[in-house]
Amino acid sequence: MNTGPRDRRREQRALLAHGTSDHYVDPELYDFEYHERLGDVMWYRGLTRRTGPVSGGPRSILELGAGTGRITIPLLTDGHAVTALDRMRTMLDALERKLALESRQDARARLRLVLADMRALPLPDSSFELVIAPFNTLQHLYTADELLRCFREVARVLVPGGTFAFDVMLPDLDWLTWDPTRRHAVTPFVHPRTGARLIYSTNHHYDAHTQVCHIRIYYDDDTPTARARLEHGDAPEPEPRELVHLAHRQIFPEELRALLPAAGLTLDRLEGDFRGLRLGEEIESMVAVSHKPR
Repeated sequence: MNTGPRDRRREQRALLAHGTSDHYVDPELYDFEYHERLGDVMWYRGLTRRTGPVSGGPRSILELGAGTGRITIPLLTDGHAVTALDRMRTMLDALERKLALESRQDARARLRLVLADMRALPLPDSSFELVIAPFNTLQHLYTADELLRCFREVARVLVPGGTFAFDVMLPDLDWLTWDPTRRHAVTPFVHPRTGARLIYSTNHHYDAHTQVCHIRIYYDDDTPTARARLEHGDAPEPEPRELVHLAHRQIFPEELRALLPAAGLTLDRLEGDFRGLRLGEEIESMVAVSHKPR
């Protein structure tokens, strides 16, 4: 039976809800999967050194989508005061546990945890020298209007002359059209908390109407049969132990060039892969630096 528009909208909302949350309920697994991602950490640390405070006093930073603190903690180590905002309590709890394990009371004193939506920041006007949104955080805003609302909120909480920096994936039109039934990135691993031997793999489908890529992350039991099937791009049997949805709206360069000024921000640089490169086919991440005019 064909589904009507109302059913499709309901299914779409449910898929986006899973795609916004599923990937962030297991912070130990999340950290394990991204612990080798270091280029952005060094770039954001360097940015805070290069830009410097707008006025006297400590450097005040707001991080949108702070997660478990992969970038937050290095910024705290550098002596900055960081407000770490995320919509997932599991991630912020993990960040707090990390600082407790490191016995860094001085760093904890400079950290503020905020459980909130980045489209409506519960923070005062003109209260931050720097706002950052690392590692594709903004791709969880699923319409241009939501992105604009976030940018306007950033402009509101920035001091005049303050900086807003973020990175998102540069849309890869070839990758987006891959066969959605085939598995890719097949990787055996041991779960860092449970010790289970698993195989990671992914596939995805792209909805051109909404610009949202719906990524499916599979965790199958590591068996010879599963490995053999996955090596040929086929799905193992039975069903995977776990299926995680991750939704990322694809943001194109011209959207950023239009929406940042519409929010009252001036775009200074739009570059590739944290190396100042021109955007092109080989670029994975778009890195944007903008500021609030004085």
